[in-house]
Amino acid sequence: MKIRLASPRDVGAMALLLVLPALAHAPAWMDARLLGPGDGAALHYPLRAEVWSSFRRGELPGWNPWIFSGTPLLASYRPGALHPLMLLLAPLSSFVAFQLLVLVSLGASAVLTYLYVRRLGSGRVGAYVAGLGFALGPYLVGHLGDTAGVVAAPALPALLLATEALLGAPSRGRVAGAAVTIALLLLAGSPEAARAGAALLSGRLLLARLLATPERPFPARAGALALACGGLLAAPQLVPTLFALGEAGRQTTGLAPAGRDTLPGLTGVVLRYVSHTPAAPLAAAALPLWRSAPAVRVLGLSLALCLALQWGRGPLAAPGALGLVFDFALAVLAGLSLDAQWRERDRERGRRLRLLFLVACLFSAAALEVAAAALGPLPQTLAGAVGVLAVALILYFSLAEDPDPVKAHVFLLPLTAAFLLQPQGRELWASAPTRAELEDPSATRQAIETALLPRPGERLLTLAREWPGEADELGYPNLGGLWGRRSANGYDPMVPLRSRIVYGGMSAAGLLPGAFLRGDPRRLELLGIRFVQVPASALRAGSDAQGLGETLDVTLEPGRARFFPIRAAVATELRLASHLSNAVDVGGGQRVARIEVRLVSGRSLPLELVAGRDTAEWSIERPDVKARVRHPPAQLLDSWPAEGFVGHRYLAVLPLPGRYLIDGVRIEALPGAGVLTLSRMSARDASTSRVAPVSLAAASVSDASVFRELVALPGMRLFELPQSPGRVHVAAGLLKVRSDAAALAALAAPRASRLALGQAVAVESELAGIELPPRTRAGEAVVARAEGGRLDVRADGPGVLVIAEGFDRGWSAALDGAAARLFRVNHAQMAVVLPEGTHRVTLRYRPRGFAAGAALFATGLLLLAFAERVLASPARAGGRA
Repeated sequence: MKIRLASPRDVGAMALLLVLPALAHAPAWMDARLLGPGDGAALHYPLRAEVWSSFRRGELPGWNPWIFSGTPLLASYRPGALHPLMLLLAPLSSFVAFQLLVLVSLGASAVLTYLYVRRLGSGRVGAYVAGLGFALGPYLVGHLGDTAGVVAAPALPALLLATEALLGAPSRGRVAGAAVTIALLLLAGSPEAARAGAALLSGRLLLARLLATPERPFPARAGALALACGGLLAAPQLVPTLFALGEAGRQTTGLAPAGRDTLPGLTGVVLRYVSHTPAAPLAAAALPLWRSAPAVRVLGLSLALCLALQWGRGPLAAPGALGLVFDFALAVLAGLSLDAQWRERDRERGRRLRLLFLVACLFSAAALEVAAAALGPLPQTLAGAVGVLAVALILYFSLAEDPDPVKAHVFLLPLTAAFLLQPQGRELWASAPTRAELEDPSATRQAIETALLPRPGERLLTLAREWPGEADELGYPNLGGLWGRRSANGYDPMVPLRSRIVYGGMSAAGLLPGAFLRGDPRRLELLGIRFVQVPASALRAGSDAQGLGETLDVTLEPGRARFFPIRAAVATELRLASHLSNAVDVGGGQRVARIEVRLVSGRSLPLELVAGRDTAEWSIERPDVKARVRHPPAQLLDSWPAEGFVGHRYLAVLPLPGRYLIDGVRIEALPGAGVLTLSRMSARDASTSRVAPVSLAAASVSDASVFRELVALPGMRLFELPQSPGRVHVAAGLLKVRSDAAALAALAAPRASRLALGQAVAVESELAGIELPPRTRAGEAVVARAEGGRLDVRADGPGVLVIAEGFDRGWSAALDGAAARLFRVNHAQMAVVLPEGTHRVTLRYRPRGFAAGAALFATGLLLLAFAERVLASPARAGGRA
């Protein structure tokens, strides 16, 4: 069937579909709230903002200097740096560009779905409902935070449209159209959408191949050419991504809080659809069309396959290719079903289709009733949208056979309103920041910036084992880059694995394992970390039956004070779990440690830890120790078996002179009192029984010889490492090891490996062909310029200039204008050998594979230019299956 798509009614419908997403999301953009909750704000927006910043500087977006000590940007893939919309929106401010990127993509998804359903032979009403159901349907509304998936969504119907045209009559223009849509899908930055497009395209081509006849042959040559050219056109983005993929660890996404939780499992999926869209009941009503409509067969099989493949993997509400295919196929099937009911509304078949639709709607209503009875009523914010949807369905069934098409279609008004109410009804933007929150400094941010000001450009590490609730305030993990703050954390699934392993196996969302927090803090100095940020959430810890916090096992050394920050809490007593060793000669009542409890006001309360009362020798039950020990056992906390005896840990309860608001505890072991090990600690308010346990993160920054507290706020603590050499330094020497594992072991335990501060560690194989100066010394080095993928450094030799920037083979170096060799040190950093004197070292970054990708892109253009010759053959592919 040939469809005229240029009629005023089609143009009007498409124009309406184009603006409806903007109307649906108007409450957010009118409040200047980012159209990207969860991952949208934490992952996609900062990466895309850096891409736009690079374009505005006239540079290729190759390197992101703000996260993970620097990481490839073009190769990151998720920001879709080379997608045409990214290029077109670059002149605008990043916030406005991001908002338009989302709204234009949603509007284009609706319009292209409309065109595709019309291409399948549907009328305007069915096509309109399909476009509305996809662009404002459960998947794209529920996953607005997946910006790459939203940008890729228009390419799905566009790809199927181009495929239909290509199957009808292959030509150079139609091959080019299909190739461009494939390239757009690949350039959007969403691997899930790319897999969804591959699934839809494979299904359509398979159907065409099965239905091919001599009169309508399958255009294999044209299809292969379109696929090849589509991949070639996307090569400048894909080739660098493939290089980066080989160095990236396991790709994890969706780690940022997405706001309001949804019901899990099949129950959650059913309720999400029946309270959002009539697509599912309409799809059920399309079952009688199975034999007469090939498109219904294909879409129905797609839905069944999605459900079958998703079995055991979690709900279809989760982001992924199957959920996207399911939602798109359901929307298109709903449009075709509604069109079939309208075409035969006065016939018996049309009445049967409506009856089946009505029964399916009743089942949907029953599901909502059961859910309300078992789980509670719908949220008030969502009740209005569901009520308007119910009104739309009542009007549809009441007026379906009215001879006046205007009356028969009046249900579209409340149906459209129901879709428009869904994003706000589901509190879609609850976790999304506003423009002011992203761009205007808050009190916490101002305090941090003021503290960092004397050392601009230095790396800051956030000690977070779970996503901090204060992420927006603290600039965690990618948001700091928007403010010009360099972070050692980050959120990027494509970050090189080496950049995370050097921090003990940091996750792709910048979260640290507990083992890293137990390690030697001097590792941070060797890695050039200048500042450490501890969110208030990281100072929280669970408590046991004794009201004690996490296991710390900190050995306290005389003359080396430890300061343990605590979340501000009211307390009347301090509780400590500890034990002594090598303390046989310590007498009962002897002081073993000085304690100062710091108040929020800045005052300190002195306390003391006494042998025999608060702590004691751990091996006091061992026969030879028991005979000689000079102090009695303290209050027993717990015990563990040792060789032939039982070891003990002791509980000390130290009362404060009153009830105080405290925020930290300073402890210093005294000489001549054996070795004191602090296992756990907490502050307790006896009047309320509330405890404030000390966390592992607090113990990690407790060494006062390494860390100096700069800022103490309710939401965070900021510490400086005064001895850290910072972003660049000339190493006093190199420790050569045989393997990466040995390098990591040396960094993790610098004292045991005799790796001194100011040195660097290198694998011997990395130094092949490099001549080190006969003598080296620690020298001055400063960053003269740092912008995107360029670093200019001034440094004094002889020695090894260490640059605490992520090592990547896309970097090149010049020493005083002549090419110099870069090599890897500290597992994930760069270095250049310096001869005697003062030198200028310039480093530039060019994405690996971009030149090859550009050449492949040109090849794709040439193939399309000569497509007629490529397609020409004795039996030219043509016809439509």
